[in-house]
Amino acid sequence: MPLILFTGYPCSSKSKWSLKLKNELESKIKNLKPSEQGYNYKVILHTDESLGISHESYRDSNKEKSARGAQISVVKRDLSKNNIVILDSLNYIKGFRYQLHCESKALSTPYCLIHVISPSEICFKWNDEIADDGSGRKWDNELIKNLIMRYEEPDAANRWDSPLIPISYDDTELPFDEIWDSTVLKKGLKPNNATVLKPAISTNFLQELDKLTNYVINKILENNTYGGNGGEIKIENTVSSSQNKNKDFYIVNLPSHTISIAQLQRYRRSYVSLNRMRTVDIDRIIPLFVEYLNNNLNND
Repeated sequence: MPLILFTGYPCSSKSKWSLKLKNELESKIKNLKPSEQGYNYKVILHTDESLGISHESYRDSNKEKSARGAQISVVKRDLSKNNIVILDSLNYIKGFRYQLHCESKALSTPYCLIHVISPSEICFKWNDEIADDGSGRKWDNELIKNLIMRYEEPDAANRWDSPLIPISYDDTELPFDEIWDSTVLKKGLKPNNATVLKPAISTNFLQELDKLTNYVINKILENNTYGGNGGEIKIENTVSSSQNKNKDFYIVNLPSHTISIAQLQRYRRSYVSLNRMRTVDIDRIIPLFVEYLNNNLNND
């Protein structure tokens, strides 16, 4: 069932709206007739607090990556035909939102992004009103300022940010009907040819997955002109499909900062791990891996 993400600045009132949504969903489900589809849905709300993610995790890049790993793990664990999963967190990196969107798409389940919009001055004001009692609820103002600068605004034109439902800080009502229609009543995301999961019909899929992802990494490393100044590397798809006998080329967009061999191999291992239990056409492995690299190289 649906995955509903909340995104917004720190102290933008996301937690208030996510809890209100959980309560309204549970009330709606409770009042559904037994004959109506979804009468046995369960609503699961995950927050930074419930997952043990402290504000300080967003100050350290390694801790933040671990936090995102914990978030995506519970989403993958809880997404099912009877669960409505709400993730209340900053979700400020578009690459991470893309990963979560792909998890929904892989399961053909609806997806929705709720953007809680609050001006920065309101966020600082509300944070200052929180008692500094050691509970961990109060943010450091410098950290808020840093996260606002790093925040990647959602764009409804991006498939991973759509449907996008905005809520203003001064709204008094939750747009519940719009959320219900966009998630519970909406058919699941239909996987396209690039992401469709198929039964394991090729006995050598894992070998090809390992070989072709290694080929892409080696092509990047063979580019002697790369010194951390960014640029593009053309990757030839060495596997042609039965419909297309021509070789296609795909572009890896390198970031302006240096990417180490260890980082590239870490991306490769992560991609292989995510896809080892899924089977796509072998001729799609290289383009999908290139897309995965582009979404991660430029968002870390």
